[in-house]
Amino acid sequence: MTAEHLIFVYKSQHKSGRYLYLKEKDVFACVPQGLLDAFGVPVFVMMFASSRHQSLPHVNKDELMEALRTKGYYLRIDLEPLEENLINVERRFRGLEPLSKEELAELFK
Repeated sequence: MTAEHLIFVYKSQHKSGRYLYLKEKDVFACVPQGLLDAFGVPVFVMMFASSRHQSLPHVNKDELMEALRTKGYYLRIDLEPLEENLINVERRFRGLEPLSKEELAELFK
C-alpha cells in the first residue's frame, strides 16, 4: 500500500502561473529566500493526497515527489498564457482538439 503524503499548493499573489508545492503546510523554511522573494506572497490554494492521483495536471508526479523528498518544495511555472489554457480547456470539455499556438495567435490578431 502506498504511503499517504499530503501536498500543499500555493500560488504567487503577484506572478501569474507560479505555484509552490510543499510537503508541510505553511512551512517555507526549506525554500531559498531568493526564490521566496521572487515568488512573492504565497497564497494557499489547496492540498491533496499524492496516493490518490496517478497523474497531475501540468506536473510530472515523479519529479514532484523527488523534489519534495530531497528539497522539501517544488516550483511550477506555467509558461502558457491564461487565455490559451482557458480556450483549450473549453475545447477539450466540448470534445474538440486543442488549438495549436499558431491557431491561438490567429485568434488574438
